[in-house]
Amino acid sequence: MLVVNNPKFEISAVSPKQYPKQGLPEIVLVGKSNVGKSSFINTMINRKKLARTSSEPR
Repeated sequence: MLVVNNPKFEISAVSPKQYPKQGLPEIVLVGKSNVGKSSFINTMINRKKLARTSSEPR
C-alpha cells in the first residue's frame, strides 16, 4: 500500500542536472494530453490542486 504524506511540488525539471537528489521513490505517469494524469494525481493524494488541470483540451 502506498501512503503519501505531505505531498508538494518540487520542480519542473527540463534537464538531468535539475532532477531532485533526495533519492526518494519515484512514480512515472505517461499519457497524451487531456487523458486525466493530473486528475489521477489529485485523486490519489486527496487534494484538488497539487497537479494543475486544464479546462481546455489541446
